[in-house]
Amino acid sequence: MQVDQPLHTPAKKNCTFKVDGRPDGEGYLNKNDSKFGIIVIQEWWGLNESMVKTTDKLAQKGFQCISPDIYRGKVAQNREEAGHLLSGLDWEGAVRDIEGAAKHLKELGCTKVGVTGFCMGGALAIASISFSNSIDASAPFYGVCDLNTFKLDNIQGPIYGHFGEKDEMKGFSSPDDAQRLVEAGQKAGKDVTVKVWPGVGHAFMNQDRPEAYNVETAQQALDEVTAWFRKVFTQ
Repeated sequence: MQVDQPLHTPAKKNCTFKVDGRPDGEGYLNKNDSKFGIIVIQEWWGLNESMVKTTDKLAQKGFQCISPDIYRGKVAQNREEAGHLLSGLDWEGAVRDIEGAAKHLKELGCTKVGVTGFCMGGALAIASISFSNSIDASAPFYGVCDLNTFKLDNIQGPIYGHFGEKDEMKGFSSPDDAQRLVEAGQKAGKDVTVKVWPGVGHAFMNQDRPEAYNVETAQQALDEVTAWFRKVFTQ
């Protein structure tokens, strides 16, 4: 009997790290000799092989990269499961996991650490830089967290957000939400900028979603984000 393969293959995790002093953080690590690190935060699906591919692409640009397993082993196979996992997310626990990943990269020799993420991970990329002084810069993709809970007044480094012109997820990642993020940064007196990529919608970076993925824009955005991180880290 043929067994159907899961739509979202769980990532093969290869590292552990401490979270609040306890060795219970897990994730996927692409380790090299770079002094610059990037944390890559999953979408609402979970830590799957698609996120591993993205993590490896970023590492190939000259960074040590880690993608922490925010859902602790769970990977959704459909939107209903993903929504259930997201609705039950412990946001403070998640940002503590991300902080643990940042500290792990610094233990591996990184002098500067940034964070990026996609959809839910984009929102967490903003939340985590507001929470942790171990993170030096944030480049979120199409996701904005609750800015009343995770206040931009607390950030210690710049934010450079990326959104799709045709993203219709109002209240979370639409162009209006991108503008809301900028205005919150201005109010807090922080370095917060965004780029709204023309002609694309939500999830334009996800190579496993052909209905949303835009290969040209995704490559341009990847190049731009890694160049931005390198510029910030060398200032």
